[in-house]
Amino acid sequence: MKTYLKYTAISLLILMTSSCRNSEKRIPNSSQAPHILTEQQIYNTDTTGILIFWTAYKFSDKTGVSGTFNTFIYNPKNTTGNIETILTKSKLLIPTTSVNSGNAIRDFKLNTYFFKAFNTQELKAKITKATENEGLIDLKMNGISKKIAFTYAIEKDTIILFTNFNLNYWKAEEALKILNTECYELHTGADGISKLWPEVDVVVKIPVQKSTL
Repeated sequence: MKTYLKYTAISLLILMTSSCRNSEKRIPNSSQAPHILTEQQIYNTDTTGILIFWTAYKFSDKTGVSGTFNTFIYNPKNTTGNIETILTKSKLLIPTTSVNSGNAIRDFKLNTYFFKAFNTQELKAKITKATENEGLIDLKMNGISKKIAFTYAIEKDTIILFTNFNLNYWKAEEALKILNTECYELHTGADGISKLWPEVDVVVKIPVQKSTL
């Protein structure tokens, strides 16, 4: 079953590149799992509350710039089961035009100077494996599919999935160069170097409820 989710702009915080402004926001630190999953508790998924956050980096000291996406389609294989059952074979499709960094000028530049040059109108992800707090995602961008690792945990009835990856695995070098040229001064740090990193962090939050069955 497919659930089409459209959110209003979330200025706090797959994808994908750096800012062309100086205001910085930080993604929640979810790289460390809040709770290790040892039980086989059965959950029901609340697909209406799913959130996606991304953080890209600029400057030599790797300053984070974060955002989200206003629109995406989440298609779970199973909406009820243990965490592994809920995650495995879930699919996510994200129109890149819905990127939201909290600044309209920045979002325009991300779409015009990165995603178009990157030949990526949609980000497509499928979880192929989830077990013991780790898993694999098949991520497609720029016509290229690559498997990336992720970790997951549950905190306060929310599955928190964390991953990071290097955009150059999808041949993003030229698109990053174009964006950095457009934002050259705003990507220049105190050392006088203009830097846009290819690494991106992504956090997905999936609300769940314990099943009473």
